[in-house]
Amino acid sequence: MKTKLLMLVISLLVCLPLLSQNRPTQKVDEDGVYLMPDKLPEFPGGISALMNHLGANIKYPVEAQKKGVSGRVLVQFVVMEDGTLSQVKTLKGVEPSLDEEALRVVREMPKWTPGMADGKKVKVKFTIPIVFGLEKIKSGNQSFKLVIPSGQEVKNRTLSGVWQQCMIDLKEEGYRLSLGSLMKIFSADNSFMNILFDVQKMGSVILAQGEYEVVSDTVYVEKLSKSVYSSFPAGVKNEISIEYLHDNLIKLSFKVPGNEQTGTEYWYRVPSPDIKIMTDW
Repeated sequence: MKTKLLMLVISLLVCLPLLSQNRPTQKVDEDGVYLMPDKLPEFPGGISALMNHLGANIKYPVEAQKKGVSGRVLVQFVVMEDGTLSQVKTLKGVEPSLDEEALRVVREMPKWTPGMADGKKVKVKFTIPIVFGLEKIKSGNQSFKLVIPSGQEVKNRTLSGVWQQCMIDLKEEGYRLSLGSLMKIFSADNSFMNILFDVQKMGSVILAQGEYEVVSDTVYVEKLSKSVYSSFPAGVKNEISIEYLHDNLIKLSFKVPGNEQTGTEYWYRVPSPDIKIMTDW
C-alpha cells in the first residue's frame, strides 16, 4: 500500500536570478510599470517572511491531489507605489485549481515595500514561481519531514554551525520539520551569512552577511555589512531573540522596521564541521 504525502515547494529566487539571467532591454514598459527599478519591491520582512507566508497560507486543492496533478505556476503582479498588488495573473499555469490557488494567495498578501527609481516610489512588475508537488512514499518508510523530540533538556546553546530555515508542526512525537532552501551560517569567528539555495538548480544568492554578537542565551545581534533586504540594509544592527526548543532547533523573533508585526523564524542546525567564512562579494 502506498500513501500520498503532500509536498508544497515554494521556489523563491523571485526576481534576483530571474532578472540577472534574463534582463529586459527596456527599463519601463508602455504603461509606466518598471521592469528594472533602482530598488526592487519587498515583502514585509523580506524573502524568508514571504516563504513563511506562502507556506502557511497556500492550500493544495483536494481535487488536484486526487488527480495527482502537480507543477509550477508562474504568477506575475505589479507592486504599486503604495505597496498594494495589482494586475495579478498567471504567466504560466498548470491546472485551473492550482492556478486559482496561487492567484488567491498572492491577491490576499499584505502591502509590500514599493520599489524605487530615481528616488521615487514606482510601480514594479514582479514574478513569483510557485511549485505544487505530490510525493509518493511506500508505507512504512519515513516521511520527508524530519522529527525532532520535544521536551528535552537543551544542553547546546551555541549558534556556531550551519542552520536551515524550516516550518514546524508540533505533534505528540515531537517537532515535525519541513526544511526550506534558506541557510544561515554562523562561524566560530563571529561572522555570519544568509544564503538562498535554488531548489531548481538555477544558482544561489547571498542575501546578507556580517558579524554577530551573542548578548545572552536569549538574545544576539546581527551587524550587517552587506544585505539585499530593504528592511535590514547594510550598516544596521538587528537584535534577535532566541528560544532554544532543542539543541538543534531554535525560534528567532525580531522587530521588522516600519511594521508593527514581529518576525518569527524557525531554524534547524544541520550536522556539519566547523565553518570559517572566507568569502566576499
